[in-house]
Amino acid sequence: MKLSPHYGLLWVAALSWTGWAVGAPAPADDLKAFATGGARILESQKGDLNGDGRPDALLVLDPPAPADAKLGEGPAREVVLVVRDASGQLQKVASNAHLVPCEQCGGSSGDPFGYSKVAPGSFTIVNGGGGREHWSDEYTFTYSAEKKDWFVAQVARKVEDSVTGRQKAIQLSAKDLGSVSFQEFDPSKLPEVTLP
Repeated sequence: MKLSPHYGLLWVAALSWTGWAVGAPAPADDLKAFATGGARILESQKGDLNGDGRPDALLVLDPPAPADAKLGEGPAREVVLVVRDASGQLQKVASNAHLVPCEQCGGSSGDPFGYSKVAPGSFTIVNGGGGREHWSDEYTFTYSAEKKDWFVAQVARKVEDSVTGRQKAIQLSAKDLGSVSFQEFDPSKLPEVTLP
C-alpha cells in the first residue's frame, strides 16, 4: 500500500494536537511535585489566581498525621498557590498553614475542610465543623497587581445550634481587617463567633 507524502505530516500534526509528540508538554501539570515531605494533595483547583490570563493552581496539602493523633490534634493543612510563569511552568509563590485545620479538628462533624474555589484574581477557602453547635468559616483573598500579592478581602464566620436553631454570624471586610496578606493571615487572630 502506497501512502501519500502528506500522510506523515498529518500523523505528526495529530500527535502534536493530542500532546503525544516527542518533546510536547504533558497533557496535565504535575501538581504532585508541590506535595513534599510525605504530604498528599487533599484538593486542587485550577484557575487564574493573579488575573494574568494563565491557568494557575491552588492546592490544599495534607501532611502525614501521627499515628496516635487524637480528636482535635494533628498538623494543619497547607494552602499553596502555584502560579504559571512566562515560560508556562508552575512556580510555588505563596503558602499558608493557618487556614485549614487538621483532619481531626472538626469535632463530631469530621474533617473540617469544606472546599476551595478559584475565580479570576481571587480564591476562597471554606471550613466547617462542630457538634451540636456547627461552625463555618469562609475566607476570600484577592490579588493586588500593584503589590503582586493576595490580601484578605472578606471573612464570614458563623455558628448555629442544631437543636435550638439559634445562630450568630459576622462578616469582616478588608476595611475591618486591614491590609493582611495571604501568607500572614491567621484566623486565630480574628474575633470568635460564639452563642450566648
